[in-house]
Amino acid sequence: MEKAAMSSSGGEGYSSGWSPLRWLVGLLSLALRSGSELTHVVGQMHRTVSDSPLPFTLPPFLAGQPGADSPPDGNAIPKTYLLIRLLLEQGADKLHQLVEHLPSQDHLPTPLRRVHSGMNGVIGDKLQEWRHPLAQPLELVDHSGRGLTLAQLQARSERGVLLFVHGLCLSEFDWQTPANHRFVQQLQQQGMGVAWVRYNSGLPIWENGNAFSRYLHEHWQQDSAQSLTLIGHSMGGLIIRSALHHGEHVHNSDWVNAIEGAAYLASPHSGAPLEKIGNFANSLLGVSPYSKPLMALGNIRSLGIRSLRHGHIVAPADAAENQQPLPFNPRIRHLLLAAKIGDDPAKRWLGDGLVPVSSAMGEEHFPASHEQVDRVVLDDVGHIRLLGDERTYDALRRWMNIPPLQ
Repeated sequence: MEKAAMSSSGGEGYSSGWSPLRWLVGLLSLALRSGSELTHVVGQMHRTVSDSPLPFTLPPFLAGQPGADSPPDGNAIPKTYLLIRLLLEQGADKLHQLVEHLPSQDHLPTPLRRVHSGMNGVIGDKLQEWRHPLAQPLELVDHSGRGLTLAQLQARSERGVLLFVHGLCLSEFDWQTPANHRFVQQLQQQGMGVAWVRYNSGLPIWENGNAFSRYLHEHWQQDSAQSLTLIGHSMGGLIIRSALHHGEHVHNSDWVNAIEGAAYLASPHSGAPLEKIGNFANSLLGVSPYSKPLMALGNIRSLGIRSLRHGHIVAPADAAENQQPLPFNPRIRHLLLAAKIGDDPAKRWLGDGLVPVSSAMGEEHFPASHEQVDRVVLDDVGHIRLLGDERTYDALRRWMNIPPLQ
């Protein structure tokens, strides 16, 4: 039987069935685990204050004091803090085990699902590292958030399949607008199967792209003549590009040959300025040994968020995060859609409030002019609101050669 969900590491994902009780216990275990991490930071600050009495005093090993020839272990903390941290971690582990034995239900209520998705966007990499039950596996769902398999979707689709991929901290519910409903209804009337990809947006773009490609590699039915269309919003567009790269150059997958088109809605192909600013601000904490441990709090933002700094779709080539632009696939059709919150040409750099127009237009990653590349810029709409803007779906209709709404 086909698996309905996968973890980003390629194994079986955690159960997506949640009850209010499981949710409560999961949050308690997360609170204990977070308390453990905070205890470590406080312990590091305590040790720093003891070793460096003044905020800008050099530690002994840099000051050339006798018997201090090597730097201390930056992760070492006083034993009291270490004991507290171990107790919190053990408590969290016990609650993890308890969650697996609690009753579940088909899916979370919509408000909790939104919180769950947001939580995964902010600390999803940690949830994955801790093997926490709140870590979101990669899976396909319908418009109501209920899981389904790719085989089920293909079996009831005559023409092909279209998958929506959400952005950072979002979920399938952020697509559910009247404009999206009308577009989906049109697709279904024309024999298209439609589903939404749910995933842990706190993981790096290239990890989610690799997992998405592997999912399609394992579950796409190659014996059909159906086409596959992918539409991604924000980070979701980068994950689509990453999946296409991994599918063609890493997995050598046949599903890439089924791709008819890929659309990228307000995706930061050249990186997101706000993450670049956040990274610079966090680096300023390193100027003093007193504030340096607080960098760990700044780094609480997930690897998924940090991977948006440059918009890399494969792992960076070196520590400086340098990477050469990867060639786009000229065999499929691409749609690059940008938005801007005003019509002043001087403010194009502001874009939709999060992604500049130039970044969404794919500079350096797509040719300036190509028969397989379409570009659209929407005025007076923000980054999230474009998901409910009728003009977004009008652009998709033209791109897919679907008749406009009457």
